[in-house]
Amino acid sequence: MCPYTCGPLLETELTESGDAVSTGETPVAREAVAPLFQIPLIIAAVAVGFAIQLQDGEYTPAAISLITVAIVCTALAVFVGRRACHEDESPTQATGVATHHAVAGALGVGLLLQLLTLLVAWPGVDLPREEGSALIPFRSGMLVIAGLLAVGGWIDVRRIRRWILPGFLIVFLALGGWMVHASPDPHIDVWVFESDAARQLLRGHNPYAMTFPDIYHSTLPGHQQVYGSGLVVGDRCQFGFPYPPVTLLLTTLGYLLGGDPRYAQVCALALAGLFIALSGRGRIALLAAALLLLTPRVFFVIGRAWTEPFAVMLLAATIFCAVRRSRWLPVALGLFLATKQYLVLAVPFTFFLLPPGWKWRDWIGLLVKSATVAAIVTLPFALWDFHAFWKSTVTVQQIAPFRWDSLSYIVWWGFHGHGEQVKLPNYAVLPATIASLAALGFALWRSPRTAAGFAASLALLSLAFFAFNKQAFCNYYIFVIGALGGAIAASMVRAGATPPAPSVDRVRT
Repeated sequence: MCPYTCGPLLETELTESGDAVSTGETPVAREAVAPLFQIPLIIAAVAVGFAIQLQDGEYTPAAISLITVAIVCTALAVFVGRRACHEDESPTQATGVATHHAVAGALGVGLLLQLLTLLVAWPGVDLPREEGSALIPFRSGMLVIAGLLAVGGWIDVRRIRRWILPGFLIVFLALGGWMVHASPDPHIDVWVFESDAARQLLRGHNPYAMTFPDIYHSTLPGHQQVYGSGLVVGDRCQFGFPYPPVTLLLTTLGYLLGGDPRYAQVCALALAGLFIALSGRGRIALLAAALLLLTPRVFFVIGRAWTEPFAVMLLAATIFCAVRRSRWLPVALGLFLATKQYLVLAVPFTFFLLPPGWKWRDWIGLLVKSATVAAIVTLPFALWDFHAFWKSTVTVQQIAPFRWDSLSYIVWWGFHGHGEQVKLPNYAVLPATIASLAALGFALWRSPRTAAGFAASLALLSLAFFAFNKQAFCNYYIFVIGALGGAIAASMVRAGATPPAPSVDRVRT
């Protein structure tokens, strides 16, 4: 059965006929507050999705306005989160039903808008535009997904419902594979980095000590500077693979098995959806997973070969392990933290992942175990050639130039009479630091100490960090959508409780 909760289970649930029956659970949190946590997160996820849809994640005034909406809504959810999950008064059954349907309705509206956009918009910039008939397989798949979600979200047919999530993920995998196949040569440096690095690793060479062609010719007159000063010589990038080893290994796996690293990213997104759906209960968790997998630019992200799908997958796995109190939590968390450089932002919130009654030694133990996992994967590559590794994964990020196409408040500030100022070296450090510290303090003060609180807090901090930085593009914001989806799904389960086996046919509305 589906609990109408943000945290603990209700004292009563509904039978298929709509009658309330006792579940034997103790009275728990007042769920009239729950939509104040979940609905703002839904609005934030949809707002971010359309912000990066407007101009493929680049700056426009409308896009930065939508990012502002997302920040405000996420902050609101974090602000009410503790109350939503820690009130002592139990709701009435009528309140539970009403709040559950309000959340499901908000998800339904958001998904409808996203599906309509996917049906009418061009899904990626590297697809040939000669004829619209090329999109028939893609749009047919979207219609199949819409039908599956309609059945899974609003039609109570038990024998069919158990197949909704697997069917949804299979169609998504097929569409992601179609996207990779239909855009075999994307013009983006990330795909070049991944493909060349995978080939070098499979040959036994160090991907962090190699160089890459500068496909943008960024040092030639009239071309935009893409890399930091001194990083391009003779039209060739003088650094190796710019992402940590977890990402390197996953992209190499995709290249090895499918001939293209993007196949690994398709699978990573599908697994992220699976983990999100199984982190919660019933149709809310299913629709939260769909909110990520159907965000309007998700296939654009796949086509561009960005590595954030790996971070989203491991974040969803971390949330899943925390909700189910799995012994694999340190492994998932360690791999997650070692996937992208900016994920160190998540460390202050990691004690939210512990079950109620945790002690300081439990948190220290979790961090030590997670750091050990991260070190096991990272150190072999770092010690292979430390200078090359540091230059590729740290220096390249530090000296990256200011980008006028970033979806950032810094760009907005530059367009409003401060253009010379924002181009100063390290100008974004101060506003990004202030915004991040403010979001960090606010989340530590107000956020619920649950896996849902972890994901919501990380979404808020990431939004603040990206939106005030010198570079912020579609791939960064897709990570935020993944965190928001995980928070929505995990908020359906009592802190520290183990949900029942994830059989969709048990879900009743």
